Order: sequence, then structure tokens, then C-alpha cells
Amino acid sequence: MKPKLNLHAIRGIIIDLDGTIYIGEQLFPWTLKFLNALEKAGLRRLFITNNSAESTAEYTSKLCRLGVPVTENEVLTAGWATIHYLKTETPYRRIYLLGTAGLNQEFEEGGLTVVNKNGAEIEGDEPDAVVLGADLTLTYPRIQTATRLIQKGIPYIATHPDLVCPTENGLIPDCGSMIELLAPATGQFPLIIGKPHSRIVNAALSRLGTTREQTAIIGDLLPTDMKMAQDNGLMGILVLSGETSREDLDGNAVTPSLVVENTGKFAELLLDELPG
Repeated sequence: MKPKLNLHAIRGIIIDLDGTIYIGEQLFPWTLKFLNALEKAGLRRLFITNNSAESTAEYTSKLCRLGVPVTENEVLTAGWATIHYLKTETPYRRIYLLGTAGLNQEFEEGGLTVVNKNGAEIEGDEPDAVVLGADLTLTYPRIQTATRLIQKGIPYIATHPDLVCPTENGLIPDCGSMIELLAPATGQFPLIIGKPHSRIVNAALSRLGTTREQTAIIGDLLPTDMKMAQDNGLMGILVLSGETSREDLDGNAVTPSLVVENTGKFAELLLDELPG
């Protein structure tokens, strides 16, 4: 059920990255105004991305490089949310991972054992779960092994459902496309962690220390950012600085709580609500 628009109720805000505060390597000119407004309003912030190809450390480094001072605790990737889910909701600790070196390292640092480190064959006993991320070095032998494990009934989890990822050279296959690749051979679809699913919301709220009623998400995509808000009782603030236009809203089942041109316009609304 969509929450009523009440800016006074917001205590924390989840912030999408690409298309919301930057495009590629270019920070939007209004981004710092937006972040300053959040600080002035006393709102907690958390940057979020469905991309699991890059680690939390890599995203933190990028934000700092673009001029946004940020700590790793303020960045939540679908990869980290998957670690959070595995450690808080399951007994699975030995993982067969289809993912990048950065995701592999993050899983290990998060206290999980990757049984196929650096793309090697399984070390020791078979894993507790198969985890599929955006694997940019996916090989046929790894596909074969993952398929065998899933066919045997090993639990199967994916970091996020996005079919494609935009890059400067066009769209490339993302985790969702890899899910579709494995589906015919396994007859299975994974449990998915990332946006718009509730599992990444749970991870975000654990970082922010807020309730759903106190939390907003600001982002540029209807099927992930705004659907996550609508399905999980968050305030959804759609910006038109990324992939969504006003025409996309016509007849769409996903309805944001608020639509603004960009985060700078939201900053103006937020500052207008402050006393004095």
C-alpha cells in the first residue's frame, strides 16, 4: 500500500546511484545541493545499487572520486545485501559463487567461505548454496558446475534481477540474463535479494536504523526503485534525471509517492519544509 506523502515523517533516505546522483563518471550538478539538504534536515542516508559486479569498497572509492565524501557503511550493494541475508536468515556459509573478484573478496571478508575461489573447482565438501551475481568472467565450466549443483537441489540465490546493465558502450548482460541462461538446464529460478525485493529493504533498514514508515527511496527506475517502495511501504520519490520519463508513468501499475525532475528539486521541497 502506497504511503501518504509526508516529508516530516522521513528519518532516513535510500539513494539510488546511476541516473539519480550521477551518470557514468559524471556527478549531476545538483547532487551536492541535495546531499547538503539531507544533512541540514538531519536525515540518515544510504546509497544503494543492484550492481553486484563491484564491491562496496569500489563504489565508496568511486563516490569519493566524484566528490561525494562517503564511508563504506553508507553504501549498500546487492552483493552485500546477499551476504546479510545469508548470515541472518540462513545457515548457509559455504558458497559456490558466480561473481567477480570484488564480490568474491566481499563474501570472504563478510565471513563466508567461497568454495571456488578465483574460479577454481570446488574445494572440499560441496557448498551449502549457489549464489549468482553479475559474473563478468563467466565461463562454461562454471556454468556446468552451477547447473549440476542446482539440479541436485543445492539452494540457489541471485544477487539481483536486472537483465541488462547500461555502460558507456551500450547495454551488457546483467545478472537477470544469467538467471535466464541457467533456467532451461536447471528448471529453477533463484531466490532474489536485490531491488525490488524485501530482502534488500531489510538490509537497508538494518543500516539506517529506521522503520519502513520513516524511510524513503529516491531513484530513477519504476520497476526496481519505485516498485520496491510500493511493495514495502516506503515513500517512493521518482526522479526524471535517469531512464524514466513522465510518459512512462501513464498506465503503469507502479505509482511513486512523488515525482520530481531531479534530486535538486527534491532538495528544494525538503528545505521548504524545515522550520525557520
